[in-house]
Amino acid sequence: MLILVETLLVYSLRPVMAPYFPGMIYIVGVLVTSMVWGMWLGLATSVVSTLAFVFFHAPPVESFAATDIRQVVVLAVLLVVAVATSAVADLARSRAAQAEESDLTAEMARLLLYADNVPAVLPTVARSIARSLQLPDAVIHLAAVPGDHRHVAFPLHAEAGRLGTLVVPAGLPELTARRLREYVVPTLTSLLHACQERTAVLDSLETSRERLRQLAAEQAALGRVAKLVARGSPPPDVFHAITTELHALLGEYSTWLCRYEPDGTVCIVSTNLTGKITDGISMSIEGENVLVKVRDTGRAARVDSFEGAAGPMAARAREVGIRAVVGVPIMVNGRLWGVAGVAWARPEPLPPGTETRVAKFTDLAAIAIANADNQAQLAASRARLVAAADQARQRIERNLHDGAMQHFLAVAMQLGAAQALLPAEPKEAEAELSRARCGLNSAMDDLREISRGIHPTLLASSGLPTALKALARRSPVLVDLDLHTGQRMPPVVETAAYYIVSEALTNAAKHAHATVVHVQVTTRNDVLHLAIHDDGIGGADPRRGTGLTGLRDRVEALGGHLTVTSPTGGGTRLSATIPTTPVPLHSS
Repeated sequence: MLILVETLLVYSLRPVMAPYFPGMIYIVGVLVTSMVWGMWLGLATSVVSTLAFVFFHAPPVESFAATDIRQVVVLAVLLVVAVATSAVADLARSRAAQAEESDLTAEMARLLLYADNVPAVLPTVARSIARSLQLPDAVIHLAAVPGDHRHVAFPLHAEAGRLGTLVVPAGLPELTARRLREYVVPTLTSLLHACQERTAVLDSLETSRERLRQLAAEQAALGRVAKLVARGSPPPDVFHAITTELHALLGEYSTWLCRYEPDGTVCIVSTNLTGKITDGISMSIEGENVLVKVRDTGRAARVDSFEGAAGPMAARAREVGIRAVVGVPIMVNGRLWGVAGVAWARPEPLPPGTETRVAKFTDLAAIAIANADNQAQLAASRARLVAAADQARQRIERNLHDGAMQHFLAVAMQLGAAQALLPAEPKEAEAELSRARCGLNSAMDDLREISRGIHPTLLASSGLPTALKALARRSPVLVDLDLHTGQRMPPVVETAAYYIVSEALTNAAKHAHATVVHVQVTTRNDVLHLAIHDDGIGGADPRRGTGLTGLRDRVEALGGHLTVTSPTGGGTRLSATIPTTPVPLHSS
């Protein structure tokens, strides 16, 4: 048809054309055919156009015979030019198609590979495909979608399976359909597979980052609790830190620590359920709950639902909205001490790794409890030693007073009676008896002083201020007393304070060569404060003697603290604080 149109056009323009100019029109036809329909149809058009030119326009007209060699050359040149034009046009068409395909690939890659949400950009990718291939429309589905009489479905398959479907209108030209099958579908499949792998990698990285953040937070929380344990903080402070840190780590979880009691109940020692379950409350544990499971097995346990569960604990859980609970045992020195638990209000069970995360904190709780028990036992032991020493001193004082001193007194009375019966003449005998009586009385006075030093009777009968005043009067060093005490304190506290002042005065006289000692005694907020300062030579070292060391042990046994500051040439300062409510002699 194109050649017929070209022939008619040449015939109409023949009067104004050069002899071989019609060949140029045929070459234009070859060029159009090659660019639109491809090289092979262009070659066929080249041959047919050359034959038409020979038949209709080369003399002799309407004949394929050539009468002149120049005609043969011109016809050959025309054929070669037509074929070359066809090849060049087909190459240009291919290059243009490749450029379009490259642009489409770049556009799809830009949209898909940099998208955080792949489904959201699929409509834009489909519009790019439709625009590049001049389609009415196109749709990309991330699922298997069948075609119908109006649409053609191209499945997008990868090694991992089907990734989706490209749906385009039916009735497409064969060239467009071939471009879809051979180029667009493989490219789109590869990009979707890359997006799938990229999403998997990003999810894995995010999971790893989240796990690292979780581990870092856990280690920081464990470190804060461990510092409290290392400092020897009281167990209530450690318990509160554990429940607080667990709640901060787990977020919406409720946390609590319970201690098993001898009567079969449990005591809530710490919880973050403020207003619902308070610290210090005791509860019965009969029924179905983790406390019973942990007590019976000694292992971690969980309850995923309290619906229909019996017992007061289950009822309380339903009351406060708890749906699932995990409990981890707290083992102290090989025995079951209590339970650390977490709970939440969601209907689904707690995550599988909850027990492991909680167990890290129960180990610290066990260490804190063991440390506190050991410290309490040590303090109680020291307090018992101090009490036993005081009792021993009291027994010695009573034995001296009731035994040896009474014997001395009886002998002195007998000597007095014997002296009264002697005649007036033997003066020497009377003088000897008088000297013996005086010596005996002096020994009794010394023994009385020793007895008072072992356990001052005045301290027990009149209290600390009176005993300190008597001690100051007997001191060879001038003592400046400043006493601000109220009512009587426990005997062990008064005895400890008396011995501290006595030891300080003795050291000031014997070793410090002091001229004056200032003693201040004050009671504030149920604590006895002692401050003793002399103007001696200083240089006292508590580590070189047993007196101050024994006093420090006595004070610490009562829950107090004693410090000695003695710079050389600067005197000695001794400070002590003693709670007026001494530590109990047993651990709880």
